[in-house]
Amino acid sequence: MVIAPEKTKTKIKSDKTIKKSDKTINFSDKVTEKSDKIENIEEEAFEFIKHFEGFTPKAEWDHKHCSIGYGTNSPGLRPEDCRELITEAEARKRAIQKIKDIRKHFNFYDLDDNVEIALISFTYNIGKPPANYRWYIKNNYKKALKNLMLKYVYASGQKLKGLEKRRRAETDLF
Repeated sequence: MVIAPEKTKTKIKSDKTIKKSDKTINFSDKVTEKSDKIENIEEEAFEFIKHFEGFTPKAEWDHKHCSIGYGTNSPGLRPEDCRELITEAEARKRAIQKIKDIRKHFNFYDLDDNVEIALISFTYNIGKPPANYRWYIKNNYKKALKNLMLKYVYASGQKLKGLEKRRRAETDLF
């Protein structure tokens, strides 16, 4: 069960946790005033994402591609191609780079830190976002954006509880 950070326009609070299987993860203390910014969005986004992705040292087939580390792509177009091995340090490095690449798409929007973390996590997970995604962000249509995000809970045609939990946690950051 996921207990997402409370709905607020302030930063992630330390009294909120995410529970994944039998592990409970506490977010680090963050500032609570909107005028303050989280110092390192990439690190906070990584902490949020890694609890949903988990660490996988050997590439595995993940619906339509090989995935490794913290959910980054690995070479291979078929399940039998998933042979790459990775250290946790390299997996973290790849995840942070992927987050930085995703962040470039949001840099010109004036986003609340928590919303930015939610959008980074969503994009990290689904890959290419839907066409109207940026328009919703640009025009600050948060409710429409949340509703759109909540539809992305399917993989290979099956509704997955893990994706439902992730989408709820992401949209609860708004």
